[in-house]
Amino acid sequence: INFIAISFVRTAKDVNEVRAICEETGNGHVQLFAKIENQQGIDNLDEIIEAADGIMIARGDMGIEVPFEMVPVYQKMIIKKVNAAGKVVITATNMLETMTEKPRATRSEVSDVFNAVIDGTDATMLSGESANGKYPLESVTTMATIDKNAQALLNEYGRLDSDSFERNSKTEVMASAVKDATSSM
Repeated sequence: INFIAISFVRTAKDVNEVRAICEETGNGHVQLFAKIENQQGIDNLDEIIEAADGIMIARGDMGIEVPFEMVPVYQKMIIKKVNAAGKVVITATNMLETMTEKPRATRSEVSDVFNAVIDGTDATMLSGESANGKYPLESVTTMATIDKNAQALLNEYGRLDSDSFERNSKTEVMASAVKDATSSM
């Protein structure tokens, strides 16, 4: 075992208890990812970031536990804080949910994955799409394509803001990125 994702982490104590068990059983090398899924985890985020090796933004349960309209706000805040701490952040759950039943992602799903990468997430994670969806291979391919295109823009321009696209019009750059992201779908 190299990684453990700890569900419904509320405080650093939750992470520290799992770490102690890992050390007692000779698994001190295991990296612990705290899944942030509720308001208490969000409220104690700074101490959880310090205790964990990385953070997973578990948006599915978070969307039930907190007002759903706050999920994107919390996602951006968590990514920013984890990046500042120099730790790994994973954005997970409902990334390409449509692809559990259909072979193509929606435009809003493509934008969601793309923006998570642009915001600084280190990894995007599929759940039901690849675990029990009808189109697991297409889901993985779609996610990888979107991630690759977003990362290419970051590599070319660095952190993106309104001044990032001086060499090309914003419309040309974004249209090209969307075209690339959707061409393999």
